[in-house]
Amino acid sequence: MAEVTIKIPKDIKDLIADTSETIYVEAIKEVARKRMSSAQKRLKELRKKIAIYEAKHGKSFDEFSKKVPGTVKGHDDWIEWSYLVKVATELNRKIDKLRILIG
Repeated sequence: MAEVTIKIPKDIKDLIADTSETIYVEAIKEVARKRMSSAQKRLKELRKKIAIYEAKHGKSFDEFSKKVPGTVKGHDDWIEWSYLVKVATELNRKIDKLRILIG
């Protein structure tokens, strides 16, 4: 488990001195919910763009990657599509971690 240190102004420290640890956990969960919502929206946008490439080429990214057309357009599509897939995969991992944090 990681330990988190937060620096806050003394005036605020005095206001929350009697607060239990529960409030910090709930604050972190709220931040996680907001980040998850944002990540899910971004993932939805990425999936739409990925679907456009799948429809355009009639195959999945993995299938397309096995035999990229030897054209500039084919190469350009592969670069853009690979970026979209990479970012979507990273967002999926982030969302999974946020779900664990939220509980």
